[in-house]
Amino acid sequence: MKKFLCIVFLLLILFGCTSKTIKDNELHELVVFLSGEFSNEEQTKNDPGFALLHLNNSRIWEHKPDYWLYSEVHDGKKIDQIYGQRIIKYERVDSFTFKSTNYQIRNAKDYRKGWKNKRIFNKLTMDSLEIRYGCEVYYEKNTSTIYSGKTNKNLCFSSTPRVEYITTNFVISKDKISIWNRGYDNKGKQVWGKITGPYKYRRILNQ
Repeated sequence: MKKFLCIVFLLLILFGCTSKTIKDNELHELVVFLSGEFSNEEQTKNDPGFALLHLNNSRIWEHKPDYWLYSEVHDGKKIDQIYGQRIIKYERVDSFTFKSTNYQIRNAKDYRKGWKNKRIFNKLTMDSLEIRYGCEVYYEKNTSTIYSGKTNKNLCFSSTPRVEYITTNFVISKDKISIWNRGYDNKGKQVWGKITGPYKYRRILNQ
């Protein structure tokens, strides 16, 4: 009996030493909802006007404060056709608000398909990242399982010709992410992005 109790005690100690304390349950939940591999295949079947895309969000740098994700979008049929790569930092702003900050990777080609081997980001330093000022997304928890987020209007400036600024809207739940990116000219007219609605992704794999 004493031997059994000793084993249980040791297991409890071991578990306590190896498990990580979650300091912010809501922020953690938001990042868990965002993490994984997603596809909008179902959407393309109903509306062929949307391209078939895969979205991969992988958590990296777990030793750093706050939460960090590597995000990559690629063609749903051609995995080598990558449309976007970025590092995103998630943090709490106040009692009701969370914020994500986007970083461009200067040598992004060296980290293509990084979601397959997250250890590759151990060699990536902050000097290799360029912050996207004005493109922060602010999130709130709407229900027990749904978060929504958006950029501040007119602040996320674009280098794309004829596009003065970009707005982004998110709706996030356990297995779904909708993202609506739109670009506007200097007169406030939409000149880039889908008009009919957001890209709607469904989870196909956990990370």
